[in-house]
Amino acid sequence: MTDRRTALRTSAAVFGATALGAFVSADPAQARPAQPPRSSDSAQRAEIVEVLKSYERALNASDLAGVVQLYTGDAVVLAPGAPSAVGIDAVRAAYTGIFQAIDLDLTFEVAEVNVVSSSWAFLRSNSHGTVTILANGAQVPSSNQELFVLNKSAGCWKLARYSFSSVLPSA
Repeated sequence: MTDRRTALRTSAAVFGATALGAFVSADPAQARPAQPPRSSDSAQRAEIVEVLKSYERALNASDLAGVVQLYTGDAVVLAPGAPSAVGIDAVRAAYTGIFQAIDLDLTFEVAEVNVVSSSWAFLRSNSHGTVTILANGAQVPSSNQELFVLNKSAGCWKLARYSFSSVLPSA
């Protein structure tokens, strides 16, 4: 039980959202706020879901500018098998490399949205679809779980931290 709590707290710290600690619990059923969402929370959740939809559209269109505009200036992308992309220039470079190597056709499904303060939220999602390798045209399945930490600044939710991992069996 202690190892599980430690892992969850460490994960939250890595993503820079210490406010998530309020939701960490030994009982997963209690890992949500005790009070029902306020109507303003519903509006916030809808705005956050729209950020994910915008990300999906830009990613599937290999739209570098569209993807980058969704991130904060100090964004961090944690992709499997790659060094962390820290800061907007590194995020831009990472997506430039991605779009030069592969074409994505993914659908994202929201699993959870939690607004933890007026300026911080997290979104957990699952995605599935295909990846086309541009060098040879091969298509491979893609299925991932994602965690986005969002920051609201100047009235707009943006992606501050993003991490994902495949849920497909290892080859």
